[in-house]
Amino acid sequence: MHTEPLVLLVEDDPVAREGYAEFLETGGFRVAQCGSAEEGYSRSVELVPDIVVTDIALPGRDGFTLAADLRVESRTRAIPVVAMTAYWASDVHERADRAGMTAILMKPCQPDHLIAELNRVLQRGHAALAAQPSSKLHLTRPSRLPEA
Repeated sequence: MHTEPLVLLVEDDPVAREGYAEFLETGGFRVAQCGSAEEGYSRSVELVPDIVVTDIALPGRDGFTLAADLRVESRTRAIPVVAMTAYWASDVHERADRAGMTAILMKPCQPDHLIAELNRVLQRGHAALAAQPSSKLHLTRPSRLPEA
């Protein structure tokens, strides 16, 4: 039996997906990967991961739709969904909350920050996070990137 949490990483950019998967594995997670919301939904139902990390801007259905669909399915209803996105508009926070997302991480997201946020979400438990008022959706903007 595995003790490391299973992350389903939904990212359409294969280079970004591989990079984040490597960081997560180094950080103590098992990682399953896919490139679309449709595949993310079917893999979530199949694998029932401990947490789903999804980009918002995906081809076809977006990350908001994926999160909302996971909330309807009994096998995936309690899985925390964390958005990781460079997409930002005035309604992102509201749409993420309506879709049942647990947190939003703004890209670029440093690997240590991603790992810390996933550990925070898993430690608190989705039930506790979901019970918070909508204004408590956890939003994390990127810290300044190191100079090259």
